[in-house]
Amino acid sequence: MKAVERLVGIGSAPLGRELNSEVVADDSLLPLYRAKNGFFAFESALLIRPWGGGPGSVEWWNDELGWRSAYAAPSRHAICFAKDAFGFQFTLDGSGFFSFDPETAELEYLGKNVEDWAAAILDNADTLTGFPLAHQWQIVNGELPPGCRVASAVPFVLGGEYSVEALRAKPDIELASFRAHVYT
Repeated sequence: MKAVERLVGIGSAPLGRELNSEVVADDSLLPLYRAKNGFFAFESALLIRPWGGGPGSVEWWNDELGWRSAYAAPSRHAICFAKDAFGFQFTLDGSGFFSFDPETAELEYLGKNVEDWAAAILDNADTLTGFPLAHQWQIVNGELPPGCRVASAVPFVLGGEYSVEALRAKPDIELASFRAHVYT
């Protein structure tokens, strides 16, 4: 079974409506979005944003006037389509799929196509999604609220701790904007 199929198979119900003939910003994403239009996996540690406009969608999240405006290329022009438990992005640009650290704007290459990306997520889910810590956080604090990710009050790049005690649920747009200010 292909990695995209396996990842979709362990995901939640779709977060968006079924895509028929809609155009996705990059054809590289079609295998993922045609299989399931947005979902959570690994107990909400991984969020694949839905396609199709509206709050929370890929288009809404990638608006050039939003949090992304603080970043230079290539980060600013990549398509951010997913994120981990801590709000670190998964992106796509013309050269492949990456994880994007919003506190440093560093990119880590994860593969040339969506199949490579899904395989990397499945092979390294603990590290790439933050699942173990997100799982422990949810045992103590309950389900992660919709539209939120977990983060330390002190940015990780400045010594913030990856511990259940140090993490708080933060609205993802607020967290992304804060991290953009940390970066700049």
